[in-house]
Amino acid sequence: MAECDLKRLKILLIDDEWFIRSTIRQILIQIGINNVYEAGDVDSAIKETLRVQPSMVLCDIHMPGEDGLAYVAKLRKAPLPNVASIPVVMLTSDSSQDAVLTAKGLHVDGYLIKPVSIAAVKKAIERALKITLA
Repeated sequence: MAECDLKRLKILLIDDEWFIRSTIRQILIQIGINNVYEAGDVDSAIKETLRVQPSMVLCDIHMPGEDGLAYVAKLRKAPLPNVASIPVVMLTSDSSQDAVLTAKGLHVDGYLIKPVSIAAVKKAIERALKITLA
């Protein structure tokens, strides 16, 4: 794993619950990641992904309307290879076999069950991006 410049990392956080986004944002800031972008639904998440082109995405599964798995499916079909290959870590309370297998089929790069610790988020980012965080 390579050392990473945290100032260059951009994380897109997708969750319909403001409190969860706020909590995860604080965890990312404690890790040293300050470029955090947010979306509360799949449509705004797609727009934010294209606008920001994040280093990686942390995505909830269950949201009103389309869910996080639909977001990942759309992302993986993006015509821009650098967008289609953005690492995604699911951040959800759903540990069902169906959800995990569907996410795996969409080539997600990690799967975290809420509530999460700082250490778990850091480890998931390191694995997804193949980096070492200080």
